[in-house]
Amino acid sequence: MCFPKSNAVIVLFTLLFFNWHLINAQEKLVTNSNTTAYTFDSYKLDLLVKNDSLYKATILLNDAISFSKKHNLKTTQAKSYNALGNVLAKMANFKKAESYLEKALQIYDSLNNKKGQDLALSGLLNTYTQEKNYAKFDSIYPKAQQLSKSLNSEIYFLNLENKIKRDYYDFNNESLLEVSSMGLKLLNTTDFAALNISKEYHTENLKENLIQSFKYYNALAQVKVDQSNPKNYRLLFSINNEELKASLNTDINSYRKIATFNYYKYLYYTNAKKNLDSANKYILKSDNYKYEALVNIEAKNSRNGDLVYKILDAEQKLALANETRKQDALTSKIFLVSTIIMSITLAIILTSFYFYFKARKNICKINDALTASNSKLLAIDKDRLEFFSILSHELRTPIYGISGLATLIDQESDDTKKQSYLDSLISSSNYLSILIDNILQANRLKFEDKNLRLKPDKIEKIVNHVVSTVAIAAENKDLKLNVYIDESDENEYILVDKVAFSQILINLAYNAIRYTKKGHISINVFEKSRNDKEITLRFEVKDTGIGIKEEHRSVVFSAFENKTFLNKNSSGSGLGLYIVKTLLKSHNSDIDFVSTPNEGTCFFFEITFQLSTKVERTSTVAALPKRDMHVLIVDDNKINLLITKKNIEKIEGYSCQTISNGKEAISLVKAKDFDLVLMDINMPDMDGYDVTKHIRMFNPNIPILALTALNSYEISSKSEAAGIDQIITKPYIFEDFKAIITAYGHNLNQCDTIEVEAI
Repeated sequence: MCFPKSNAVIVLFTLLFFNWHLINAQEKLVTNSNTTAYTFDSYKLDLLVKNDSLYKATILLNDAISFSKKHNLKTTQAKSYNALGNVLAKMANFKKAESYLEKALQIYDSLNNKKGQDLALSGLLNTYTQEKNYAKFDSIYPKAQQLSKSLNSEIYFLNLENKIKRDYYDFNNESLLEVSSMGLKLLNTTDFAALNISKEYHTENLKENLIQSFKYYNALAQVKVDQSNPKNYRLLFSINNEELKASLNTDINSYRKIATFNYYKYLYYTNAKKNLDSANKYILKSDNYKYEALVNIEAKNSRNGDLVYKILDAEQKLALANETRKQDALTSKIFLVSTIIMSITLAIILTSFYFYFKARKNICKINDALTASNSKLLAIDKDRLEFFSILSHELRTPIYGISGLATLIDQESDDTKKQSYLDSLISSSNYLSILIDNILQANRLKFEDKNLRLKPDKIEKIVNHVVSTVAIAAENKDLKLNVYIDESDENEYILVDKVAFSQILINLAYNAIRYTKKGHISINVFEKSRNDKEITLRFEVKDTGIGIKEEHRSVVFSAFENKTFLNKNSSGSGLGLYIVKTLLKSHNSDIDFVSTPNEGTCFFFEITFQLSTKVERTSTVAALPKRDMHVLIVDDNKINLLITKKNIEKIEGYSCQTISNGKEAISLVKAKDFDLVLMDINMPDMDGYDVTKHIRMFNPNIPILALTALNSYEISSKSEAAGIDQIITKPYIFEDFKAIITAYGHNLNQCDTIEVEAI
């Protein structure tokens, strides 16, 4: 710090006077007159302590203790123990400080000296506060306060200040606010002139300093209640920075408190006012005071050192260094001769073993590489085995359910129970279908925009389809399924790949059901923004399940890495969320979630859809066909033939014929006049592509629809090349199937313009 030249003389005089005062205090601290009298000057001692002359104070107090013991001056001995305990506490030697203060308390107890007991208990409270030994603090605090109150002593307020500090250090904000508020009220109503002061010089500015201290902690407590509420900072800003600093003096803790004071002002402008300029101003002030505190710590450590010891220590080190230097010189000569001899020997040895070590090093590198490669392969193989073990369990579970439920339906005579079993059978079937789709989808790893088959559709219809798919699974676990969709124009359609998008929502819904034991599942759709050409929708799937810990966030969407998390919480395959995240890439979107363990999770994402200017026919049939429509079903699986045949016969005005051989199908189409062909792709003698190609040679106009369990993305190009008009993926929803069949039946001459997608 720089001072003006005009003040230099004043500063020099002040420093000289201060040093003389300290020397005088040291001389007058302890005086004796022969062996009969002993004077203990507490004011001079406190002056030394206040100015961090702790080493000098400790020496003088030890002399006082020895003198008082020798002459059996119990009061002086207790007073010396008490003072030494306070000095040691200031030096952070809390164990010894506690020991001396307890000795002082014992002597005061034996003498029934209430005022001395009051001082000793206050010293112990101060020591426990600094040591943060709250258990011991709490054990003696009531006793200390009761004694101080009975003596009408100012120590009561000093103990109260230690209680406030104890709550502050222990983050007990409610107690801190209560005690500091109570303390301020007591200070304002207490006449310090009427107190029995333990030390006469305590009364000087004591009340004002205590008020500043209590206001300081009360202001911090109010802020800690709610840092974002500007009202809670009023008391903080009412405290004058310089007045607070003056009341605390300039010891180490003062700088820390001023630093904290400015830091909470920084929080005000950061959290409550959002004013970064003012926030930066106060954080800089806080840092400056922290720096001053660190400087004071270093100065304190320097002052407390024993100069004489340092000099003696330096002399000893110098003598030792000279002796070491002589010994090193002799050792160096011996080492030089030994080095020459050893160098010749080592040169021969190194030359002999050079190539050996080089070859050995190469062998070690090769072995390390092989070990690392083998470990990696073993880890991959272990992961693969664990994944397929999980997958095997996941496949067997619904298959077992389907088999068992079919048996129960066959054996049950009660129609109500039969319907319940049938609902569960459909649920197991839906889950198995989704699982297989996920396994097949995972093999593709990457989806691009060109893979999406965008068709006009309504988001309400897609969401309702998803709900109908997972509803039974939710019912089986007694979970409530909630749906909310923002209202939109009835004639408004979006361009969407119904298959891909439904798979996203279905996987998220099944995932929510799997990890929820009780409560509800919610599927929400909110409109975020729109313009004339596009609309952005936000989708949320919420549950009240087990939740996801933050430590698992990085592996939740991984196909194989999340098995550790799954093994602890569920038996799922781990593919669902991976498929969701990968499918969303093709929609230029991503997924995220918020979760609270044991309360639930909310997965959410946003997609921007193009608005459709054309409303295409999906499931609405204008009128019944004018004549019976005849359909040929080609499939080598008898069960599939039966199911498809029954579904066709459910449609009014439609009849069908079945065939299980591709070559025979070609002959039938030549021989009979069919209106529509439903073609299986995988057949043993001739697959659906080849059968379609042969039919197109003599009948290019007949609608041929692929009815297959293969993924429509993978076979679309081959189907188009073979002449297949449309793909219907099994399993499908009957209403969608019916809409496709009737659409072709009513527009046989324009079937290539019909664009209806099925799940």
